[in-house]
Amino acid sequence: MAAHLTPNSEIRLDFVPGLVKADVVVPQAEFGYATGLLTDNSPDSLAMARARVLADMAVLDAQGRPWRIAVDRIAFEQIAGPPDLHLELSLSPPPGASDRSLLWRWHVVTREAPSHFALLVVDGDLAGGVLGERELVGALTAGRSELLVNRGHASLGSLFANAFGLGAHHIAEGYDHLLFLLALLLPAPLLAARRRWLAPRPARETFAKLAWIVTAFTIGHSTTLILAAFFGVRLPAQPVEAGIALSVLVSAIHAARPLFPGKEPVVAGLFGLVHGLAFATLVSNFGLGTTTRVVAILGFNLGIEAVQLGVVALALPVLLMLARWRHGHRARLALAVLTGIAALVWLTERLGLS
Repeated sequence: MAAHLTPNSEIRLDFVPGLVKADVVVPQAEFGYATGLLTDNSPDSLAMARARVLADMAVLDAQGRPWRIAVDRIAFEQIAGPPDLHLELSLSPPPGASDRSLLWRWHVVTREAPSHFALLVVDGDLAGGVLGERELVGALTAGRSELLVNRGHASLGSLFANAFGLGAHHIAEGYDHLLFLLALLLPAPLLAARRRWLAPRPARETFAKLAWIVTAFTIGHSTTLILAAFFGVRLPAQPVEAGIALSVLVSAIHAARPLFPGKEPVVAGLFGLVHGLAFATLVSNFGLGTTTRVVAILGFNLGIEAVQLGVVALALPVLLMLARWRHGHRARLALAVLTGIAALVWLTERLGLS
């Protein structure tokens, strides 16, 4: 949920193939003043707030038919600034209606407080190319209680392209994902003996080793992403993020001293399952239909792979050089120690121990 620092309301729309997700934020003080309802976050106050908001808003298609509105979450809470009423909604169009065009009707607070207004913005549109960039539709006021949102036509090609960009952007900013992979690749050009990394591995064997590690990691995170998209597999964020930090720590230790020589692809695949659960938070943007989800997941995974392969291609000459450099052992140990320290910091933070 994004921070809210202004006294007006905000409605943030995220267009997904087949439905629209909406985050609705109404200042708690203004809501209580306008409605006279309790705002103490008790079950009764939340039930009354839910009923009041749904009574004072509507979402319609071009023929005036109502969209179905499901309240996924409602709470009075303070994230930044004064406390607000937060609602997370899932909006489904009537049969045969476009999922990219809707009329938003709004009277929440504005009917009782004419100076109040609600900003209607598009926060996301995977098929239409909006990825976290806010597009202002307009302001809903007492004198202007309706706004038309029309996102136009979106093809499977644009869905694929934007999902590709989303995957590339996500992995490029996922330092822990890339650090795990790089730490696991760090000793790949070396052969292990007597629980130490010793002689350089032949170049052809090194390339094969790298390919197996990257492929196994891809299979792992793709598996859990598919399970999340089609079967709703989820885990709470904290253990998943802690598991990712642990994977970085394990790969850092292995880079310094072999823990599982020859088993790196297996470890990459197993920890890839955990990393895929972190990606799974994005699959709600992949739509309801099987075709749209398949296309979006394919594009998303290929975006991830494009960045991963680019990073591996850049790292490969360095890895080969370190394996044959007379000070390469010290450099590898230094990189492993720095990676391990970063992993320990992440693990402490994500377990709530800091």
